[in-house]
Amino acid sequence: MTHQESVEKGFEIGHFRLKPGTTESALMAACKQMEVKHLQQQEGFISHQLVRLDDGLYLDLVVALSRSAAERICGSWIGQPECEAFLALIEAESIQFGTML
Repeated sequence: MTHQESVEKGFEIGHFRLKPGTTESALMAACKQMEVKHLQQQEGFISHQLVRLDDGLYLDLVVALSRSAAERICGSWIGQPECEAFLALIEAESIQFGTML
C-alpha cells in the first residue's frame, strides 16, 4: 500500500470501557455479530478491529474507503439490533470518538 492509498482511506476510532461484569468473550461475540450482520453490508466498509489496551480500555477501529464512508458507517449503528447489542456492553460515559486526520 502506498502512502497515497492509506491517506485516502477513512478511519473512525472509539475508545471505551466495558460495563462492570461484562466479559471480553461477550464483547467479541457481539462484535462478530455486528460485523457479519451489519458492518460488512455497508458500502465502503473495509475492516473493523478491536484493540485491548492497558487498564481495561478498548479501541474500536472502523476502516472504510473514505473518511465520509467511515463516518456514515459509524453513524448507521444506532437502531441496528446487532450494533445496539454491542453498544449495550460498553459504559456509555466512557465512550470517546475520534477521526484520523
